[in-house]
Amino acid sequence: MNSIASADRPAWAALVLPIALLAASMLLLAAVGAADYPGEVAKKMGRSTAQMAIAAGLFVLLHRTGLAREAGLTRPMRDWPRAWPLAVIPMALIGLINVLSVDFQSLTFDLPRTAAWLYSSISTGLFEEILLRGFCFYYLYRAWQAQPNALVKAGLAQALIFGLAHTYNIFQAPLGDVVPQVVYATLLGIGFAGIAAYTRSLWPVIGIHAFINAMGDLDVFFGVEAPAEAGSASGYLAAIAVIFVVSTIPGLVMLRRRQAQIDETPQDA
Repeated sequence: MNSIASADRPAWAALVLPIALLAASMLLLAAVGAADYPGEVAKKMGRSTAQMAIAAGLFVLLHRTGLAREAGLTRPMRDWPRAWPLAVIPMALIGLINVLSVDFQSLTFDLPRTAAWLYSSISTGLFEEILLRGFCFYYLYRAWQAQPNALVKAGLAQALIFGLAHTYNIFQAPLGDVVPQVVYATLLGIGFAGIAAYTRSLWPVIGIHAFINAMGDLDVFFGVEAPAEAGSASGYLAAIAVIFVVSTIPGLVMLRRRQAQIDETPQDA
């Protein structure tokens, strides 16, 4: 893995491969989404299957590059910090807040919808976390490890990449809705990176990401299909404030704490 870091390359050059990999993944998902589907749930199932396929390929890539161990994909649960549940509780609040806006009396629960809901949530968690917090985060960290605060810089960089990837939604939503999505994703990306760094495992991050998505998709899978309503500026600002408090701040704290541990014991990666 030392070959990733090179004194002959400028720091920004390390961003090329993660961005290219993300762009290729987004193009594939766009192609899958362009197919004709009988409904929104069916469309999500097509996207979820593509996400699972990409996640499987990324898993192989992580193993072949040696980043699987760094990202904690192979780290047993017994090696996680004892306080790891405390690291995910703040972000779990985001999922619980999503539930507050759900009218459960209008939802219809059955086995096929439940299976589709779980499949969609898990596939998104696996795909986005293996790509962003698994590959991009640790690839950038290894590329910049000779620099001060390399882990923190990598965490911020991958969060920005994660946020900017959501500009793709401009093709299916108004600009006024897309900009807040970019901000949400960037702030959440810092929180996810903090959890990954603190626990030294991707699995808690995959789990909490899947939970947040699941709570946000209750209306999509169990409600009646209807056009999405435009959000309000006040609502977006309130959501940004909440995400900053329960995700970004804890994420930065965990990134800095893990960076301090690395600085004290350079051999510990």
